[in-house]
Amino acid sequence: MSQLNLTPDPVIIATQAAIFLANMFVIKKLILNPYLAVRGRREASTGGSQHEAQKLAQDALGLEAKITDRVRAAHKEASLAREVIKTEALSKRAAKLARAEADTKASQLAVQNEITANLQEERANKEASIKTIAQSFFSQVTAHS
Repeated sequence: MSQLNLTPDPVIIATQAAIFLANMFVIKKLILNPYLAVRGRREASTGGSQHEAQKLAQDALGLEAKITDRVRAAHKEASLAREVIKTEALSKRAAKLARAEADTKASQLAVQNEITANLQEERANKEASIKTIAQSFFSQVTAHS
């Protein structure tokens, strides 16, 4: 039977090492270095984008707080303006109602005075009318008899 030779042959080991180193150089030059360059650019661009996105998110939070403050301030100003306008409108309304009430009372008093004057005039004319009617009646009665 043949025996298994486990003694390393230096020529074969040197040849395989040379082939391995040649393959390593070619793979490093053609595949590994371009891959590492692309990966570095991608990480730089992704990392920069992530950093920029975080910065934009922080800026957005700051802007949101400013907008919220402005909205609250505008709401307070609008509430104050609404109260001022409401107070002015109520005072104008009260003044108009007072004027209308005074005008109505004056008109009512004028009409009442006119009615009273007309009533007194009619009462004064009533006696004269009765006399005229009575005279006319008597003159007609006496004329027919």
